[in-house]
Amino acid sequence: MWNLTKFRLRDTGRRVSDRFQRIRARLLAIPAVKLVVRTVQELGADDASHMAAGVAYYAILSLFPLMLGLIAVLGLFLPSETVQEELFEFFERNLPGATDVLKQNIEDVIRLRGAIGVVSLVLLFWSASAMFGAISRAINRAWDIHRDRPFHIRKLRDITMAFGTGILFALSVGATSALSILPSTDLPVLGAAANVGTRIFAFLPSLAIFLLLYKFIPNTKTYWRFVWPGALLAAIFFEIAKSLFVLYLDRFANYEQVYGSVGSVIALLVWIYFSAFILILGAEFSAEYGRMRRGVGRGITLAAQPEEPEETDSPG
Repeated sequence: MWNLTKFRLRDTGRRVSDRFQRIRARLLAIPAVKLVVRTVQELGADDASHMAAGVAYYAILSLFPLMLGLIAVLGLFLPSETVQEELFEFFERNLPGATDVLKQNIEDVIRLRGAIGVVSLVLLFWSASAMFGAISRAINRAWDIHRDRPFHIRKLRDITMAFGTGILFALSVGATSALSILPSTDLPVLGAAANVGTRIFAFLPSLAIFLLLYKFIPNTKTYWRFVWPGALLAAIFFEIAKSLFVLYLDRFANYEQVYGSVGSVIALLVWIYFSAFILILGAEFSAEYGRMRRGVGRGITLAAQPEEPEETDSPG
């Protein structure tokens, strides 16, 4: 009797296992499901959580030099009060929980910006480029690229990315400032258009930054049609994460009670960590999308694949 029961249990287990494998095979035959599964597998294989922690560490070290450089650049076109107000609004939107720790630093930086010359500005962006170096290592790992460029080329690229981020931020601030005037008009149509425009301009810089990072950071030739899905996914997740993190800070977080005076710094570090993870997620998604489009296996370096003709390098 016992042997018969064991046989039936084994037979049932085998049938359940076979059925599960058939369902799994059918699901993996769907390209979108296969892409998601491969992306999750690569996140684990590349140790994405530790990579995000490394990016967050260097981002904290680079944040204030980058902020000083941005203020110096914006100060050439906008008055101090406008720069300060727009920076506060930007950090409230994009760095939830960090306003308290950044407010005093922004005020101090604005007072010091008059002493910043061209050489000092370059040195500031040199210091800020450490964050982009960490981002570069994470993105190249997502693409399974282990070779690196010479030091001077890497540093020039990182500084260029820091400048590029500053330019995108300046454009975003300028557009937001212009749109903020419209709601005060007596025309409801212009007010509604301004609200929609503000939301779009809050999203577009994020999308543009992800696109530029995924296109130009990897140490191999990439194509726009491979990188835009990951950039779009990362930008959408970033906007969703901002809303959720703000809700979390308002309703549940007790950083000040646990960490005391450094609670705002911890909140900032946690947010940068989540943002870095989203960045890596988008890079892994783009890399796996490119591999699937080229018909190569998970984790294969695309640099080893034959390049396609230049005329095919078009968005979409």
